[in-house]
Amino acid sequence: MQSHSKKLLALVVNSHACHSVRIRFAADMLLIAGTAAMFSGCAAVPLKRFQPVIVPPSVFCTPDKSGLLADEPMTEFHYVLPRDAPGGQILLFGRSPGPLFATYHTTIQAIVRAKMPPGLQEHKVTKAFTDFVASASGEAQLDAQIANGTLRDREKIAAEREAIRKNSGPDKLTHGEMKDFADKLFDLQLRPGEAPLTNSSPNLSGLSAKEIQLIKTRPQPDKAFIAYFEAYYHGKFVDRMGTTVEKPQISTTIPDSEIVAAETVLLEFLIDAVDPTPVMGDTATVIDTTIFYPGGFSTKPTAISSGLANYKHIPDDPDACGITTKNAWVLKDLANAASDQAAAVGGLVANTPGGISLGLGVVGKISIGDNQTLSAMVKAAASRVALRATLASSYWTLRYFRFNVPEP
Repeated sequence: MQSHSKKLLALVVNSHACHSVRIRFAADMLLIAGTAAMFSGCAAVPLKRFQPVIVPPSVFCTPDKSGLLADEPMTEFHYVLPRDAPGGQILLFGRSPGPLFATYHTTIQAIVRAKMPPGLQEHKVTKAFTDFVASASGEAQLDAQIANGTLRDREKIAAEREAIRKNSGPDKLTHGEMKDFADKLFDLQLRPGEAPLTNSSPNLSGLSAKEIQLIKTRPQPDKAFIAYFEAYYHGKFVDRMGTTVEKPQISTTIPDSEIVAAETVLLEFLIDAVDPTPVMGDTATVIDTTIFYPGGFSTKPTAISSGLANYKHIPDDPDACGITTKNAWVLKDLANAASDQAAAVGGLVANTPGGISLGLGVVGKISIGDNQTLSAMVKAAASRVALRATLASSYWTLRYFRFNVPEP
């Protein structure tokens, strides 16, 4: 009888313990689910805070025609598209119904879809960054042409502004969206295969059905995309500011710095496909001794060597109209300041949820916010997009203004 009682007591105790474990486990799971939902909805990249400040100067000048794109009109309202735009770079008002920016936006989105790898073409982060940079460039182009008298019709101006507002993208991107973007980049897009790297088309005749299906899901990337990452792998990728991105090292681990570097190259490719701002230099054509601006460096930017961007000769005369070799430092300082601000905000936002720890017993402890890799990627993305959007808006705003301001 005593033995039976002990067994019964043990059963009751074990049952109670199991019930407590189930309750605790269920509570933990609810806490995890709730915290994860909260975390996935938090702003990782608050794009609205990084919008460039566009303030056109009050006194305009007329640049030398040779200093502009050869076919850019001087007195007719227009937008300048990226280099690879179908039908040319100049989008003139009146060639399509409705606001011109709506056509501008649609055209740029089509260019990005054609150049970005599958899996990233329609991704929310791709679209958001595309819209952010395109709206910054478009708004600066619009404001400059309003200020210099090219566009005076108030109804047209209001329609253009409304179109820019509607197509400027979301106010924020979440941690979950940024993580999914990174996951697709590294899992699907950084393994191009042999055919693209040897500049040839794939031969499917000897492949299995499984291999053919894999190729169909990962078609050959854009040539410029391959060129950007080849430059990165060889330590020769140079951005618009003259910074060389360090090539990845062969090792058993992948540090955050290499993950951020690969992300930076992808974002530069994406923005160069969107942004019509030319690479500037001090010679009529690109030669070995060309100094590139606004950074004032001699290494050829990848945007030029890959053929994704146009080149523009800027004069050495400090009194010339528009951007010169003497005042280009203003663009550099504006862009770098925007980059620093965005990196600081991105870092603060990315790490704010840190310290929320969830006890999981034998499973261990998950700390939301301790993911340093994701935090580093968020900061890098915010910094890069803010830098390029500010550089683009500054270029279009200042190229019709005489400002002889020596570098301090």
